[in-house]
Amino acid sequence: MKFRTEIKLKDQESKVTHSDSILAIGSCFVEHIGAKLNQLKFDIDINPFGIIFNPYSIAKLLNNGLDNPIKLEEECDVLEQKGLFKSYDYHSKFNSTGYNEFIEKIDAQNLVTNSQLRTNSHLFLTFGTAWVYRLIEAGKVVANCQKVRQSEFTKELLNLNDLTEIYIQLFKKIVHANPTLKIVLTVSPVRHIKDGITENNQSKSVLLLLCKILADSFKENVVYFPSYEIQMDDLRDYRFYEADLIHPNKMAIDYIFEKFSQLFFDDTTLVLNKKIEKLTRLENHKFLSATKEEKKSHLLKIKELKKEIDEV
Repeated sequence: MKFRTEIKLKDQESKVTHSDSILAIGSCFVEHIGAKLNQLKFDIDINPFGIIFNPYSIAKLLNNGLDNPIKLEEECDVLEQKGLFKSYDYHSKFNSTGYNEFIEKIDAQNLVTNSQLRTNSHLFLTFGTAWVYRLIEAGKVVANCQKVRQSEFTKELLNLNDLTEIYIQLFKKIVHANPTLKIVLTVSPVRHIKDGITENNQSKSVLLLLCKILADSFKENVVYFPSYEIQMDDLRDYRFYEADLIHPNKMAIDYIFEKFSQLFFDDTTLVLNKKIEKLTRLENHKFLSATKEEKKSHLLKIKELKKEIDEV
């Protein structure tokens, strides 16, 4: 008898190795997977613009980076609230006490993103929700409501056709700038049930269809990883969620990353990952009581393991 539906993954010819460079952008789920890659010493930049949930705002940030140099004042409004300068298009991590400082932070990050999109080996994008807030006065979709009262916004579901057009043009530009770039798309398994159960499913459907269209349209550059399906179907049980019944728990994230590893890591990388995990445990080990010889032996193990990792 079968008690679960295990997702069958299609093998990927393009693997991720420690010599690759990765830019990861999207919802909080990309932070979890990115953190695991970071712990395994992969070269990864995780959400340099902060957590971004909706694909429209992600595309806007990527376009800004790709088209750099741009000036923020030409692209979006800058707010001043209680002595802080901020923007509806950017995460609060960029908030500054001075206008020029705020502009310089954004321009500096756009320069970095520009370089990454043109030279990196991989771009990971995780879409969280297709529900967005539109600022009534300006008629623009925002990435960050910046704690402005809700009456200043309308809420709407992004249109699949509009998103498809935006991303087809964006990916054409990115691939033209970096023909060998591999783009890995995922839909976050985090349930946005504050929007409503039905509304969450509508949102995820838009995102899933968008990923399907993009993967089919850019077969040489774009692949889809089914993190959403693994959580919803393979791990169909609330024991794989945090107490809020919204976020996947550590066990679920570990399982999804294991599936990711099977798909994107070759044998050499898998062996190297195990050595790095062992090295991390050794380096983090705290002696409650140990002789000089035991400490010396411990340091020798670390040294030898580092040498093995360097050789790989």
